[in-house]
Amino acid sequence: MRRILLGCLAVLLFVIPCRSVSADGVLPSAFGGWTAAQAPTPQNITLQQAAGSNAGILDEYGFVAVERGNYSHGNNKLTVTLYRMVDPTAAYGAFTYLRPANMSESKLTTYSAESQDRALIVSGNFLLDVNGERIPALSDDLTALVTAITPKADHRPFPSISDHFPTEGLVPNSERYVLGPLALQKLLPIADGDWLGFHQGAEAMLARYRKGNQEVTLLVSEYPTQQIAAARYDKMAPILAGLSTERPTTSHPKVYSRREAGLIVLAFDSRPGGYGDEVLSQVAFGHNVVWNEPKFTATEPSMNVYIIGAFVGTGAICLIAIVSGLGFALVRILVKYFFPGKVFDRPRNIEIIQLDLNGRSVNTKDFY
Repeated sequence: MRRILLGCLAVLLFVIPCRSVSADGVLPSAFGGWTAAQAPTPQNITLQQAAGSNAGILDEYGFVAVERGNYSHGNNKLTVTLYRMVDPTAAYGAFTYLRPANMSESKLTTYSAESQDRALIVSGNFLLDVNGERIPALSDDLTALVTAITPKADHRPFPSISDHFPTEGLVPNSERYVLGPLALQKLLPIADGDWLGFHQGAEAMLARYRKGNQEVTLLVSEYPTQQIAAARYDKMAPILAGLSTERPTTSHPKVYSRREAGLIVLAFDSRPGGYGDEVLSQVAFGHNVVWNEPKFTATEPSMNVYIIGAFVGTGAICLIAIVSGLGFALVRILVKYFFPGKVFDRPRNIEIIQLDLNGRSVNTKDFY
C-alpha cells in the first residue's frame, strides 16, 4: 500500500509542473466548409507561442489551456486559436484587453468583434481568435464554429460592472475589464504594484470618454464589501493626491474620485475644463432598472380565505387526531386479543424509579 501511495505521489509531482496546455480537442475537425489540416488531433502549443507578449496578461486573467487549428476551404486559409479561460468573466476580460480599436462590433455572440482579417469571439469561458481574409464575409461559417464549441463551454453569467458606465461620450471599443495589476499597469500606468486591491477581490473596468478636444479615462472598481472599499479608498488617497494637478496634462491628469458603498470611481482628466467631473457625475452607483424590467406582482388572499382556511385546517387536525386515536385503540385491542400479557399489561416487567416522597409505592397495575 505504501508503494502505491509513493507511486501516485511521484506521478502527481511529475504531472503538476508539466500541466498540459491542450484544450482537450474543443475545436471541431470541420465547420461550415472549412476542414482542419490535422484533424482530429489539435496542435499543442504554449501560451507564449499563442499570445506572445500578452501571455502574462492572459495568465493573470485566468488562463487554463490553448488550442490552435489551421483550417482550409479551397485555397483559403484560416487559423483559429481557442483560449480556454477559468470562467466567462476571465474570457470577457481577455476579450476586452485583446480587442483592437479598429475592430467593429459583431453579432456572432454577445461579446464579439471583427475586422477584415481578424475576429475575437467569446462563447462562455472560451475566447476564439480567428485570423484569415475577408472575415466579415464568413459570418455563417463562424456561426457554425461557435455552435460547435458552445455545448462544451461554461455558461455562467458575465460581469455586470459595465452597467455603471455612462453611455454619453463613450469612445467605441475603449472598455477594458481588468482583474490584476499587470493589465492595469499596461492600460493605466499611474502607480506600481497592486494599488487598486485586486488581492482583496477587486474587479475593475476602465473606458475613455471624449467631448470635443477633451478626453477622460474613467476607472470603476468594485469590491466584495463596502468596508474593503472604504479602506482601499483611504490607502489610494496619497497616490491620487500626488498625481493630480490643477493644470492637467496627459502625463499628469487631474483626478476626480468618489466612493459609494463597495464602488470606487476615478476620472482622469487630461485637459482643463472639468469634463472629468461631468463624466463622474453620470456614473450609475446603484442598480439600473428599465421600464421593461421583469417584475413580480404579490397577491394577498382575502380575509374570507384566511378564516375558511383556519377552520378547514383546524378540522383537518381534529380529524387526524380522531383517526389516529381510533387506529391505535384498534391495534391495542387486536394485540391484547392475539398476544395476551406479552406486549401490553405486563406490570411485573416494569421497573419504576421513584423518590418515595409520600411513603407509598407506585402500583404498576395503575398504568393499565
